[in-house]
Amino acid sequence: MGGVDAVGMIAEILSWIGLGIGLPLLVVVWMVKLHDGSWLPHEVVIVDAEGGRARARWFAAGDFRERPLRADEHVHRQGRDEVDAFISERHPDLMRFEPRRPLLHAFQVLGITLTGVGAAAVVLSIVLLFVG
Repeated sequence: MGGVDAVGMIAEILSWIGLGIGLPLLVVVWMVKLHDGSWLPHEVVIVDAEGGRARARWFAAGDFRERPLRADEHVHRQGRDEVDAFISERHPDLMRFEPRRPLLHAFQVLGITLTGVGAAAVVLSIVLLFVG
């Protein structure tokens, strides 16, 4: 087996792995984003409720909404009473402080990277067919 054959075999394996994992990841990301809909920037008021638990309050879709802050969300407050957040356009009861889900973004980056590697490996395999 020559060097061209070895490179062709490696490219074939990379194409199967890259496209086989990358494309399904991108489909999952697309489906979750389609279900989530748009997240719009919004101003949220933080109030201290009974028992020392802070609660976020906002006005959306013609009604006041409210939910308690999780322990990891207190870092966004930083002593302020009004903070910027994102409200789901489709489900106005849902609020978060990040414009996108961090895990979903990681899956999207991984899917794009793997799909790109897989596509480049397919092109390399096709080029090597004509070289060898």
